Amino acid sequence: MKVDFLIVGQGLAGSLLAWHLIDAHKRVLVVDLDEAVTSSKVAAGLVTPLTGFRFFLPEDLDRNLNYARRFYWGLEERSGITFYHHSRIARLFANSDEVDQWKHRMETEGNRYSPYHAPLTIDPELINAPLGGFEMREAGWLDIPAFLEYTRQSLLERAAYAIGRVEARDLKVTHAEVRWQNVTSAAVIFCEGWRGKANPYFDWVPLTPVAGDILELEIPELASETRILSKSGWLIPLGDGRFRAGSTYRRGIEGSALTPSGQEEVLGKVADIARHAPSSILSHQCAVRPTIQHSQVFMGRHGSLPGIAFFNGMGSKGVTNGPWYAHRMARHLLYGEPLPPEADLFRLYP
Repeated sequence: MKVDFLIVGQGLAGSLLAWHLIDAHKRVLVVDLDEAVTSSKVAAGLVTPLTGFRFFLPEDLDRNLNYARRFYWGLEERSGITFYHHSRIARLFANSDEVDQWKHRMETEGNRYSPYHAPLTIDPELINAPLGGFEMREAGWLDIPAFLEYTRQSLLERAAYAIGRVEARDLKVTHAEVRWQNVTSAAVIFCEGWRGKANPYFDWVPLTPVAGDILELEIPELASETRILSKSGWLIPLGDGRFRAGSTYRRGIEGSALTPSGQEEVLGKVADIARHAPSSILSHQCAVRPTIQHSQVFMGRHGSLPGIAFFNGMGSKGVTNGPWYAHRMARHLLYGEPLPPEADLFRLYP
């Protein structure tokens, strides 16, 4: 079987790259372990223009967010499925430091921040916000499981999906091609998530596996809430009083087991937001995600083996930044166009 590109992993990164290569009329094969629980499948998928306790506003936000919206909306038109949910975030201040940070932003960068915030309105009988907050505009969330499943089905229809594990030692790499089992490709792109840390071609990339818990809850008293609620944790409304809630942060893959302590930590974050406790816990999931400092995407070809490439590190900003970086990665693979300097893997090559 001959393809143009072999993609390892069908998480968010692999799916985004596959679509960009398919839209360039290239034949791809995506090989995935097809695990029931992965970081992409349980991720919140939040779109947060202002990030962290310092409310950082990236210089490239408009470019990346506008590109992402066009990309997701284009897939929605093809599929008839809604993936991207535009929703304001009720951002509640967690402590006095956040209050001071926000005041500083308004004093020094008020004009730049003005498109992304509005006054906060809450019902104090339902929401715990003694220090106030603001509504974050231009925010939302992506239904990543629905996006991944539509992508998988589309790949299957193109005979472009296979269940399996691609081990680096099983590749036969020459100057002209890469072979894996009976597949011949011009290049293989590893989009393995946290497993990229163990890939001998890229074990020098500063990637840290981090486990996190997410719950699905019923909170009937908040059934009318349509905004995402964010404080020390977050609540995403799913309708009919159901919410996704998260998240925890534990370094290492050994932290990925479901534990009562992980569940209790998330419930503690929910209690800090909502005055009414959940009536029931519908599900509890935990998965390991790859993190690179500042949610930095890294991508590019291997320094000495151009047939081996890497596209990883989506992190918490993957929904917003991933489509634009996938576009740039595809252009690099297809036409040799330069990669964004901040994401170019070659600058890290030892």
